Amino acid sequence: MGVTVYRNIDIGDIPDTPSHPLIDESITPESRKALIDMGSILGFPISYKQEQGGRLIQNLVPVHKTEYQQISTSSKVELEMHTETAFHPYRPSHVLLLCLRGDDSAITTYADDFEIVEKLSDEAINILQKPWFTTQVDESFRTNGEPNMKITTSILRENPSSISSSWVLTYDSSFMEAIGIDEKTKIEAERALDEMRAAVNSSMRDIVLKSRDMLIINNDTTLHGRKPFQPRYDGTDRWVQRMLVARNMPPASHISGHVITTEFGKNV
Repeated sequence: MGVTVYRNIDIGDIPDTPSHPLIDESITPESRKALIDMGSILGFPISYKQEQGGRLIQNLVPVHKTEYQQISTSSKVELEMHTETAFHPYRPSHVLLLCLRGDDSAITTYADDFEIVEKLSDEAINILQKPWFTTQVDESFRTNGEPNMKITTSILRENPSSISSSWVLTYDSSFMEAIGIDEKTKIEAERALDEMRAAVNSSMRDIVLKSRDMLIINNDTTLHGRKPFQPRYDGTDRWVQRMLVARNMPPASHISGHVITTEFGKNV
């Protein structure tokens, strides 16, 4: 399945929602254990050197200075539909979201491959499998002045080994561009990308995470996002902890412990 929700997770006593994500993990030991236990069943818990300093447990809380960015600590802008770290050669296979403190107005969105692809024309499906598109490095990987770059990719990839799904998606609504290989194929790619956007938007479903809910997203088959909400910055805001899981580990030269160390603009 693309998404699974587990309820009534033991998260212990939760302190006030912090004003920034870089807190000491020791203040939420029960939720940390719950995430690591579940992640270890699904694969290998991982993090990225460039994102929240490589922290394994990432705190998604509203931060005033990032309110309008396409980043997990935003609030007043829609976090558009995307594959997690779509640009990365060693992206996670699963995204785990554990809600410590909910907000009924902070709606998580998702869309599954089977519903998206059935709305596409045969021509679009064919074109979306070609490397005629680019995405970009996430803003959360560029908070310390790291360079951005465009990464060439296809959007659909067949996955014949999967029992539950025939497709792997690579998509980021805010960054995806059609390039083709010449003017004719660029027009074809743009038309297919427009179809993809329409199919994603019409396939979007909502879920509101409550305290003690854990949402597991299959990052190969399911896009996700979040609708805007109004933060209060008073210790009662929405607080979600995120952990990423890889089904397979990257080469040893690209990982240190659980931290993926790939440098963009160098050896990608």
